[in-house]
Amino acid sequence: MDTSYYNRFGAEELTRRLSSETLLAQGPMGSVLLSEYDAADIPPAFWNLAEPQTVSRIHRLYVAAGAQVLITNTFQASSYALKHDQISPSVAEVNRGAVDDARQAHPQLLLGSMGPIGIEWFAEDSAEYREIRGIAREQAHALLNAGVDGLLIETVTSIRNLQPMLAGARDAADGMPVLVSFVVDDKGDLLGDGLNIEAAVLYAEKHGANSVGVNCCSLAAANAAVPRMVASATTPVMVRPNVGDPVQTQDGPVWHENPEAFARACIEWRHAGAAMVGSCCGTTAITTAAMAEALDI
Repeated sequence: MDTSYYNRFGAEELTRRLSSETLLAQGPMGSVLLSEYDAADIPPAFWNLAEPQTVSRIHRLYVAAGAQVLITNTFQASSYALKHDQISPSVAEVNRGAVDDARQAHPQLLLGSMGPIGIEWFAEDSAEYREIRGIAREQAHALLNAGVDGLLIETVTSIRNLQPMLAGARDAADGMPVLVSFVVDDKGDLLGDGLNIEAAVLYAEKHGANSVGVNCCSLAAANAAVPRMVASATTPVMVRPNVGDPVQTQDGPVWHENPEAFARACIEWRHAGAAMVGSCCGTTAITTAAMAEALDI
């Protein structure tokens, strides 16, 4: 596997800043893309090549709002997801397109998003486990080869969900940062298997994660999880909650954004020791701007 194009300088900068400050990450791509005209049935990854100007515009809005870390529009851009969504360009093309779209916004730092793959597996020596690991390896290499500063495996609901993905990402990483973010309930347990966040952090770090966190959970869950993660983690901690479930309307899902609540919360997260803060589904650059003002960025 050729790693000569990996962005080693960016990786060093990401690692340095995660260990020395509280970074502000952008908000979501998927829920924002859903608000685009006639976008209800368009898979998010399709936009990277078909409407790159739209993806770049959203990234630019986040940068203008104060985001220091952008996250590529590749949450569902593995070969498995592309086949499911009937997107014909290759994994390399779609992921490079997403990286190029984000780079148009001139971010300070750029993470390559990797979401759950969705294949069940039952043993580490099974064909299914090897398949997931290979799919993750392929996407990780595509993102790193396109120039991201690190990988972000996000919205992980169980350790089984994480195991082959983290192994595959590490196969491709060759020393580049791999960040892992879980989904927890309001008790601080993983949504899929009920494991507590401390045990999840321990597993992720033991198997090579360079940063751990939570995303796509409620504000209450995030507020409870951050101090627990900081107390148990040996790596930098991230937090990016959502605004809750959308209301379904005839025009599609509608979220009720609450920038003030996120602005208040991010101060508490920084005080607790979080290294990266942000927001997830249902928020926009308005929330990012409120957080940037609160953090004096």
